[in-house]
Amino acid sequence: MALMARWAQLVAALAGPLWLLWLLVVACLFLQATPAGAASEPWRIDDLAVVADPAGGETIASISQPGRAADFEPVPGGFSGGYTRAVHWLRFTLHAPPVNAEGKREMLLEIHPPYIDDLQIYVSQSAGEPFDVRRGGDLQPQSAKEIAYRGYVYRFVFEDDRPRTAYVRLQTHSSSVLIVKAWEPGQFLAKMSREYALFGVLLGLMLAGLLANIWHGLWRSESIYRRYIAYLLATLLNLLGINGLAGEFLLPEAPYWSNQWVPLGIVLVAFFGTRFYMLALDIAHAAPWMRWVYRIQLWLAVCCLPASFLGIYPEMIQALLSVSLVMLSTGAVRSIQLWRQGNGNGKILLLAHLFALGGSFSAFPALLGLLPGQFWLIYGFQLRSVAALLVLQLMLANHVRAIQAQLTQASVNIEVSKTIAQQERAAYEHQRHFLSMLTHELKTPLSVIRMRLGAAAPTQRMQDHATRAVADIDAIVERCALVSQIDGGPGTVQRAPCHINDLLDEVRTLQRAEQRVVMQVAEDAFDLWVHTDPLLLRTILSNLVDNAIKYSPADSPVQISVARSVQSGSDGVCVRVDNRAAAGLPDPQRVFEKYYRAPGAHHQSGSGLGLYIAKALTVQLGGTLAYRTDHPLVIFELWLPL
Repeated sequence: MALMARWAQLVAALAGPLWLLWLLVVACLFLQATPAGAASEPWRIDDLAVVADPAGGETIASISQPGRAADFEPVPGGFSGGYTRAVHWLRFTLHAPPVNAEGKREMLLEIHPPYIDDLQIYVSQSAGEPFDVRRGGDLQPQSAKEIAYRGYVYRFVFEDDRPRTAYVRLQTHSSSVLIVKAWEPGQFLAKMSREYALFGVLLGLMLAGLLANIWHGLWRSESIYRRYIAYLLATLLNLLGINGLAGEFLLPEAPYWSNQWVPLGIVLVAFFGTRFYMLALDIAHAAPWMRWVYRIQLWLAVCCLPASFLGIYPEMIQALLSVSLVMLSTGAVRSIQLWRQGNGNGKILLLAHLFALGGSFSAFPALLGLLPGQFWLIYGFQLRSVAALLVLQLMLANHVRAIQAQLTQASVNIEVSKTIAQQERAAYEHQRHFLSMLTHELKTPLSVIRMRLGAAAPTQRMQDHATRAVADIDAIVERCALVSQIDGGPGTVQRAPCHINDLLDEVRTLQRAEQRVVMQVAEDAFDLWVHTDPLLLRTILSNLVDNAIKYSPADSPVQISVARSVQSGSDGVCVRVDNRAAAGLPDPQRVFEKYYRAPGAHHQSGSGLGLYIAKALTVQLGGTLAYRTDHPLVIFELWLPL
């Protein structure tokens, strides 16, 4: 869970800047694809005209006859014949370029798109002379190209400044679109370098996004990530195909599969895109007519998969593109519904559909032959599709952030639960220790009292033992009550002048073995007064002296020493209580713990609270209580400020 949280945090941190960077690349590609400067070239192509050859029986000899000139229909905005089996002949004029630094009139003729099946270019040098014939199309290997490029580029050298007439025979099972541009070689090479660099950045970022969505691992548990990854991968493969990059770099000598790449890529984008949107838009709970639109699109995409191999692709793809427009429009309506229902993804999904619809309504009519073929139409469709994917990535990034917040909250809840569990265990252990102590320590005095009560004629010794047992029980109860007060928080200290020696005499006289207590007062401490709380100090001294008498041999003395002492620069009094250890020495690390009793101390009744109480009250009085040993002596030193 911790690893998942870290990856979710990383993806959420990168999603924002990565999205902005992708949009910047999209804008650059759009500007690159728009031929803003082409209109100012002196050898621009401005007289493009076309004639259809439905049977495919025309030849360059028949089509170039002077009497056929009237058959050509001008297409100044660019040519698009849609998905058709017909052959198209295009005619245009190549204006002679200026003389370059080498004294040549050289130009490069660029023809797009890269997925044209068969391309034949015929350029005449002069009337009556044979045509210069060039071949192209993605049914030829890359090695057959004159210039290594994703599209088709041909070099022409003019002998003089006379214009040349060019004919192009176009045949393809994809959309019959033809875009022609003429370039000065240096300008084209600069343009090609920028173009490949931008494509590299865009595809690299898409690949990075793909790997990021795979790496964080949410696809294992979230089906929407699996569908998005498939959609993104299909779009990436489709971009490689329709831009000629797959044929140039991945399948340079496999023209058949390079030719099939484009129709398969378009169908896969439609299939996986439909599956993703069905889940993202919650189509399962949408209106029945919406569900039917997406089902038709999904099954139509499945039927289109073998269409290219079966030779029915032109007919099938027209139906698929038409239904795609209906599906995207339906998705936009569904996005608005989700937005109105308070679904946070509704706005993002609507924006994605607006991008997709903008590209589709501009590109699909051109692909279907309803609008002229232009760079900005073809590239606009690609760029808006990528932009839609970026918007969807933002939606998934928000989902990652939500998961991160849930994981963080779950982690906090776990820590809180652990703390509560520890507190409950500590409380349970405290209660268990207390009950164990109380049970053990009350057992002996209660048995003495029971013996006294059961005796028909109790002796004086039995009476004394019973009286002492009652005093022991009273002491245990009193100490338990005092510990409860201490644990509840520091009490109020009521300070007053207190004569330390008189207080020690009072404590000594109250002990059961008063004769064993030996007082030793230093000369400078005979008439010593301490400004402290007399009640709390009496409790501390009583516990120390009682502890020393109880846990030392019956015939050994307990010595109390009083002297002035300076500690941390403050003048005070030090009361030292010494006694010989009857059994094992207390553990210095635990001697002041609650319920702790030294080895061999269990033969005496007690609560294990006396030293704990003494230490806590000493702190309240601003003093210190220390324990040390000087074998066989056990020494406690109490220091209090004057």
